[in-house]
Amino acid sequence: MGDARFHWFADTMTLRRADRVLEIGPGASPSLSLLAERVPEGRVIGVERSATAITRAAERLRAAGHDPSIHGAAPGAGTPTRSASTDRTATRGGAPAMATRSASTGGTEPREGKAAHSDSGRVGLVHAELTKLRPEQVLDDFGIDGFDKILAVNVNMFWTKRPTAELTLIKKLLAPGGGLYLCYGYGDPDGAATSPKPPQGRLGEHLTEAGFTVRSTACGDLLCVHAVLG
Repeated sequence: MGDARFHWFADTMTLRRADRVLEIGPGASPSLSLLAERVPEGRVIGVERSATAITRAAERLRAAGHDPSIHGAAPGAGTPTRSASTDRTATRGGAPAMATRSASTGGTEPREGKAAHSDSGRVGLVHAELTKLRPEQVLDDFGIDGFDKILAVNVNMFWTKRPTAELTLIKKLLAPGGGLYLCYGYGDPDGAATSPKPPQGRLGEHLTEAGFTVRSTACGDLLCVHAVLG
């Protein structure tokens, strides 16, 4: 991937092959492709508010051999849409079933026949502001009951303000036992700690108030704050 920090973030998350991963604000970075490689039997979804970043992320994913589905407002359009790509309804411990989207309701209609082994629908993009997401709709759209890992890289709202609404939404998106990973840094895991980092005390305070148990890992220029409920 050419960016050591994303490899370190992925290692710190201890990803499993079938994990369902949501990244908040991936932009057009290589992170989604790397995550998809680390969870070959799982799902990877990126939520991004920038239409330009959605377009570039989709292009980058296709160049890496993935077939992303796109949900939300189409870049350059004002109405919600979904990509024409076929989605898979993922289930835990079983083969995903192919599904198509209902144009009138947005629901999932199982398609007859055995699912083909393809990348279609395993990686997805949602064009939306985080606080405007409806958790139940996101989970239904992607055919899952929760995310095992939620990642945010250099997303400052978690410490520059009290992110009550955002953390409430994240708790609804997490599967039981799932974890939130707030990662910061622009350098190398083996380099000097030169880029600015949020005060860990403030991050920890906000997360603890929301009911999370927090631990931190740092290496070189990188920091990862891992939060789990309970």
